[in-house]
Amino acid sequence: MLLGIQAAAVFTPYLVVGQGWALAGTVLCASILLTAPRRASWVPFAIVAVADAALAGYFHPSPLIFAYVMFVNVANGFAIFAVVRLAHLVQQTHEDGQRLADIEVEAERLRAADRLRADVGARLSTLIRQTREALASPTLDHRRLTLLGGLAHQAATDARAIADIHRKLGLVGSTPTRQPPVGVELRFARWAHLLIVANFLATSLVNLFWNWRVPEHAAVGIAVVLAAVVLQLYLCFPRVGGGVPRWWPIALAAQVGLLVGAALLTSFTGRAISIFLLLASGTVLIRVRAPWSWAALAVTAVACFAYDQQEEGVWGGAYMAMGVPYWAAIIYALHNLPEITRRLHATRDELTRVAVITERLRLARDIHDLLGFHLSVIKLKIELALRTGEAAPAEARDHLTQVQRSADQALAELRTFTTALDNVTCRDELSAARAILEAGGASVTVRYDADRLPRDVDNLTGIIVREAATNIIRHARPEICTFEITAAEGEVRVRITNDGADRPHPQTDHRPRAGLANLRARTEALGGRLTAVTDHDTFTLIASLTIDAAPVPPTAPRGSANCTANDAAVTVRAAGRLPT
Repeated sequence: MLLGIQAAAVFTPYLVVGQGWALAGTVLCASILLTAPRRASWVPFAIVAVADAALAGYFHPSPLIFAYVMFVNVANGFAIFAVVRLAHLVQQTHEDGQRLADIEVEAERLRAADRLRADVGARLSTLIRQTREALASPTLDHRRLTLLGGLAHQAATDARAIADIHRKLGLVGSTPTRQPPVGVELRFARWAHLLIVANFLATSLVNLFWNWRVPEHAAVGIAVVLAAVVLQLYLCFPRVGGGVPRWWPIALAAQVGLLVGAALLTSFTGRAISIFLLLASGTVLIRVRAPWSWAALAVTAVACFAYDQQEEGVWGGAYMAMGVPYWAAIIYALHNLPEITRRLHATRDELTRVAVITERLRLARDIHDLLGFHLSVIKLKIELALRTGEAAPAEARDHLTQVQRSADQALAELRTFTTALDNVTCRDELSAARAILEAGGASVTVRYDADRLPRDVDNLTGIIVREAATNIIRHARPEICTFEITAAEGEVRVRITNDGADRPHPQTDHRPRAGLANLRARTEALGGRLTAVTDHDTFTLIASLTIDAAPVPPTAPRGSANCTANDAAVTVRAAGRLPT
């Protein structure tokens, strides 16, 4: 419909203006190429170009006028299409890059989930089955408990290995790269450039042989025009990779000098040759750096105005002057279209690569933060069952029951790996941390005074509590642990301390604590701060997060958490320490 309205606006003025209205079909030709399906656009494109040329030839009978208008419609239509296509290409590449990044990230998540289910999930399933059989047995077999400990250790090793794989892949950043499909754009830019040069060549010939009169020294004019065509193609023809002609400064100086000299010295060919200065302005814009290129364009526009207004009047001079920036922009866009296309595709691939790298590092953090606590609890409880199996069988069975419960929970979270950490809350993690540390013989103090936290802050606070408890179990033999979560003046503050930092657990792996780096990255991502300090035998973890001013509905307690805002400074004392 819009194309029909535009067609009416293009052809109706011929009835009123007559021969004064011409070349209006250029914009309609470009609109057809931009809006109609590619294969279906050629027929109406050709009809418009021929119809406009026929009307121009009817009002000003001349085969040259018909050919001239035809060339102008085709060349300018392609030129306008190229510039608009370039803008569309930028937007389309950005959108495609975002979609591809999302697809690659989702594929990376699925691959990680598959690895976890195949390796760690299988270990946990075997561990659960063996634990159930041990609990069903009348007596606890020491060899079976040892087997359970081996399964727990292997599950932890597998989880760590998968996390390390994603972390190393993220640091290396190797992702499949795609070859940028610039062939179509390169061919289009070349054809469009050839049509534009052909259009200017036709215009020159029309001016040289106007009214079929052959001027004197026509051979000189034709030679100059052909030389200008060759130099233009040499300097601006789009190349693979955006290569620069070796002798471009000499060629550009020859092109400009030849055109200016011929226009000044041969009066009969002035208009026929001077129009090639419009194309030369595009060459200057491509090859000369700003601001010198812009100064050259300004000088060329002024010179064209001064030259043409002597013969064509003010409007003729203005018409030529306005053609300088127009054709400079067209030539510049066509020349750079293939290279910009290649860079856009490379940028898209780089954005996808960065997204995948970021996701791999996030997956490594999630694997550590998700499974670390559960596997540490399982290993600790199996160790306690081994220690108490003969002296206190009932207590050992309680420990095995907790092993089964933790393994079931770990397996359930593993099956919802991509969203499991989103369901972590501070209340649940405080309750779980207090229970396991008390069972290990530590005195635990919990202070929770941070109700109505935003979901993302509450989630991160819970992850911090979980990781802190995991590190205490793995790396220390504490007697006193304190968890303080307070919110005031738009900020939530987490402070977790434990002693026994100089009395490491004998089974710790002594490798760098990836969990603290994970927590620091998560905290900083929400604009917070996290610090960890060791003072003699006391380890202190401090995190602070900003709370949005908008009120957040209170989160209902989940699970068996019994830490509420009224639990300030609740202290539970139990003799002993974590097992050695």
